[in-house]
Amino acid sequence: MDVQRNNVLPGAFDLVGKEIVQRKAAAGHRLRRLFWPESVAIVGASPRGGMGKDVLDALRKWGFSGKLAAVNPRYEQIEDIPCFPSLNAIPHVVDFASIAIPSGAIPDVLDDCEAADVGAIQVVSSGFADQGSLGIKKQRQLSEWAKRTGIPTAGPNGNGLMNAANRFIAITTPFQTMKAGRVSAAVQSGMAASSLLPPLLARGIGIGRVVASGNEACLDAADYIDYFVTDEETSVIVCYCEQIKRPLDFIKACERAADKGKPIIVMKVGRSEGARKAALAHTGSLVGSNVAIDAVLKRLGVVRVDTIDDLIETTAALSATKRPRGRRVAFVSYSGGANSMLSDIAEPCGIEFSPLPEVVKQRLNAVVPEFGSVENPLDLTGQCVYDTGIIDAGLGTLATSGAYDVVIWGSAVPSPLDVRSTVGQALTRAVEAAPGVVFSVMSMAGGHFFAAPEPQGSMIEPKVEFDGMPLLQGMGTGLKALSALIGYAEFLRGRKPDNRLSEQWGRRSARYADAIRIIRDAKGDILTEREGKRLLALYGISVTRETLSTGPTEAACIARDLGFPVVMKIESAEIAHKTDVGGVVLNVSSPEDAAAAFDRIVASVRSRRPEAEIVGVVVQEMAETGIEMMLGATFDPQFGPVIAFGLGGIWVEALKDVRVMLPPFDAADVQAEIGQLRAVNVLRGARGGAKADLEAFANCIVRFGTLCTDLADEIGEIDINPLILANGAGLTAVDCLIIKKTAGTV
Repeated sequence: MDVQRNNVLPGAFDLVGKEIVQRKAAAGHRLRRLFWPESVAIVGASPRGGMGKDVLDALRKWGFSGKLAAVNPRYEQIEDIPCFPSLNAIPHVVDFASIAIPSGAIPDVLDDCEAADVGAIQVVSSGFADQGSLGIKKQRQLSEWAKRTGIPTAGPNGNGLMNAANRFIAITTPFQTMKAGRVSAAVQSGMAASSLLPPLLARGIGIGRVVASGNEACLDAADYIDYFVTDEETSVIVCYCEQIKRPLDFIKACERAADKGKPIIVMKVGRSEGARKAALAHTGSLVGSNVAIDAVLKRLGVVRVDTIDDLIETTAALSATKRPRGRRVAFVSYSGGANSMLSDIAEPCGIEFSPLPEVVKQRLNAVVPEFGSVENPLDLTGQCVYDTGIIDAGLGTLATSGAYDVVIWGSAVPSPLDVRSTVGQALTRAVEAAPGVVFSVMSMAGGHFFAAPEPQGSMIEPKVEFDGMPLLQGMGTGLKALSALIGYAEFLRGRKPDNRLSEQWGRRSARYADAIRIIRDAKGDILTEREGKRLLALYGISVTRETLSTGPTEAACIARDLGFPVVMKIESAEIAHKTDVGGVVLNVSSPEDAAAAFDRIVASVRSRRPEAEIVGVVVQEMAETGIEMMLGATFDPQFGPVIAFGLGGIWVEALKDVRVMLPPFDAADVQAEIGQLRAVNVLRGARGGAKADLEAFANCIVRFGTLCTDLADEIGEIDINPLILANGAGLTAVDCLIIKKTAGTV
């Protein structure tokens, strides 16, 4: 592509004045040196090609206006670029060095960087942690060098970085067009950069700062997000992550992004995980590390996607300049077949089409042909192509009805919108009539944009965005992207900036000292049920009354004092699941039954687990009848306590109707999550059933969250199952399993 005399690409770079403002805004951030150099040297560039030459070619192609130099002792010049034997030999200051040489030669180049006082570097070379133990050693040395010198170092094993605003395109990703904009990205994979950026640019979505971060030996996603937050020209942040190296810093960076209303879209690979080995508690089998990551990202308002297509489309939607006021969505097209397909796709994508209010139906029935469908989605029929008043009436009625927050126009072809066309003018009038509504143009199919919707068509004023939103492509990807936009707007409205996830680290309640004493007094790696319940009671969670018996006569006396019926359970720190060894007898109704039950329990356990040390048999009051729930936590090695709750008893594994939260949270937060359970109507007394005390349940979960935050360094897993919500008011923890972190759990 030809570059204009002033080194500005036609129509692409009109931010010269803004550059000064932008640089001042981020001037205090150490990563500024990576993206705003005034001089660049390419170490390893060669006229024979390779990644160094690719980076050099990209800088020249896109008109980088700063000084360029190559470093290679074999050459004095590469094309028209001067070449030097070392960085230190370059006669001017080097702000940025791109290193593309074999990894074994890099230590000498690092010394050269330090001697030449290079401002920042990127290492595109591979051969580090991506290549075994020797490579791991090299990567550690690179990391230690960067830490010692304080020089910002991107990579290694990444294919470069770029800043569209100053034409600093030092990345090997091939581009056909370039546009400066507000989407900045940190992606660990060069493939992800090549898959993400060209389609966004082809859609007219401008790019800001981008780094293909590779192995992240020195700088990671947390660093880049933190920088993008300070960058006034960045409004959307995109990440492709293979790892989250520093969870607390990552969380803090995401919280700062939320403070500024900058959405983050993350494609975090690694959803699948092998079955957990010997999960002792139900919670452990339900909540793995990937569930923890989902919960963390949800709490931070970060949008997680699964595919590159979803990453592209969600980035497009969240780069919209408007935010929906709610979830009420209407869809309009002139294809009945498309609307039929849409109804099947929408719900799994997180979109519900709110029914048309009766007054809206009446207005639409007056203009839509009788063979159309006056529902939501709305089918205006092909007749609207010939009677354009139908389009005006359809869009205008929905927009001004007050019943919808988002109105989608379904387009047959992935094509720019001609705003001078009938549809374009109708949409423009609808926007003017309802400025609070978000309008989206969505093609039914994905794929690249066509020049015009039909071969003979001639667009007068083609737009690749409308009402501040890029045109979306594909039903499934488009609807998921819109759902993410709606969800992010909800997150911002409901967010509590003072209740930060990052603040849970090191938080301790007044009960901490007593809780530690209970944990450390327990002899085994697994607390006995009584020890666990003592811990629950300390945090105000109601538990059953119970006493340990050491013989049949004592068991009978304790049972009489508690009142019949009672439950009897074996107590042994070595037995986690008592029922598996015949260690539980229910509905013991007399002293004689209690004595017999004692002998039967002990005999059964000794025959099945002869090596287990038996302390005695616990005699426990029978809890009131009610709904059995489970409440538990795992302790993720990166993110700390992950709280899970849902239907309990025998239904835990069968239904997996579970909600997951991370503390800190309050009762209102918990109530909102309870409302997302599939069984919530059962809890609310559906079909004449008893209504559970959901307020008490929410308060219990808040107390449980405090317990888990206090003991995050002590406990590996905890499981309360069942926790019975009594018919009426109150609740009781009936059984409790707590596994110390020293037991090797995660």
